[in-house]
Amino acid sequence: MTPKVIEVDCRENVDDLLGVLKERYDFDIVVKQLKIGDYLIHPDTLVERKTTRDFAVSILDGRLFNQAYKLAEQTEYPIIIIEGESFADAGLPIHNIKGALISLAQTFRIPFLRTRNHEDTAWHFNQLQLQRDRIGSNRGVRRSYKPKRLENQKKAVLKILPGIGEKTASVLLKRFGSVADVVAARKEELLAIPGIGEKTLAKINSVLRDEHDFYIV
Repeated sequence: MTPKVIEVDCRENVDDLLGVLKERYDFDIVVKQLKIGDYLIHPDTLVERKTTRDFAVSILDGRLFNQAYKLAEQTEYPIIIIEGESFADAGLPIHNIKGALISLAQTFRIPFLRTRNHEDTAWHFNQLQLQRDRIGSNRGVRRSYKPKRLENQKKAVLKILPGIGEKTASVLLKRFGSVADVVAARKEELLAIPGIGEKTLAKINSVLRDEHDFYIV
């Protein structure tokens, strides 16, 4: 069995969770600043953890899907954990919560896990590590198709933007290489792409500036 190592973003304030991971499940914990996600369960399971309240707020302020496409682009094993008994006090209608969950599963192909509290979250982390360790490098057919799968994930992320279809998404990826670079591209660079005009660019910019209607299904 490989060592049980979990990297934790230094901005996470979760001493109780880390205590359970270390004392009950014998994880070696490395606290550092992660570029993407909140936890990296070695070797390659990247986890974004949110409380039910955080999840609702991230829908409202537009962070959720921005984080989702970065997770999908970064690793083959992205997971979102939502911690808390209920969304009742999250401050957002339940149909909006459900819409966001459907988008994560269908558009981004990111699984999400519901946990009750920090102890339940720690149990899930341990199970994720144990299962990933059992799989090892023997990941069957999916492994050989990783480049194609990752390319399709990137296209799927771009295609949620207004006015971006399969063809334009392919051109964008060929020109810029990654979703992050597309988002960071200058106006004149995007206008040079066939199929993107001023109106389409304005709609894209409204989405990337976190206007709520796009995120709330």
